[in-house]
Amino acid sequence: MKKATIFVLSVFCFVLNSTAQQSSNATQTVKLVLEPVIHITAITSTNVNLTFDDVTKYASGVSSTEQKFKIQSNKDFVVSVKTDASTFSYAGNSYPAPTMPVENTLFLEVTENNTGGSVNTPFNSFSSLSNTPKSLIVNGKNGGDKMFAVNYKANPSNNYPAGEYTVGIVYTATQP
Repeated sequence: MKKATIFVLSVFCFVLNSTAQQSSNATQTVKLVLEPVIHITAITSTNVNLTFDDVTKYASGVSSTEQKFKIQSNKDFVVSVKTDASTFSYAGNSYPAPTMPVENTLFLEVTENNTGGSVNTPFNSFSSLSNTPKSLIVNGKNGGDKMFAVNYKANPSNNYPAGEYTVGIVYTATQP
């Protein structure tokens, strides 16, 4: 009888251990913190060369090839444009160095707009650039591959000596 009681007691303990499983939980909260981000990239080139090598070009001006830009933004945006100086810097043999103004010499037009926004009115056709920021694209819509393209046109006249005249163009994308 002792053996039978021990066997029954052993089976009972085994059944209790196998059916009375324990469990435990741990929880975490995951929070995504999405900060405003915006990035603008010159896709075509970072340098644009406009060459004046005959009198016809001096008389009518020279236009660039299309220059493309990409904007990545998680909020709606605007784009402004300005030059980094009011005059071109000069590299050449003339002394003193000539002073060529940017305004009414260098022009820009938007040729393509896939930003979801609108081209600011003066830039629907060639409009003069200056070192004062001007709105280029307004109400651009958020997204990863918003594109726009521009052309430059220069018309320096033939009142300046030969040499290289350079100015930086600054595009600023902002989330208002």
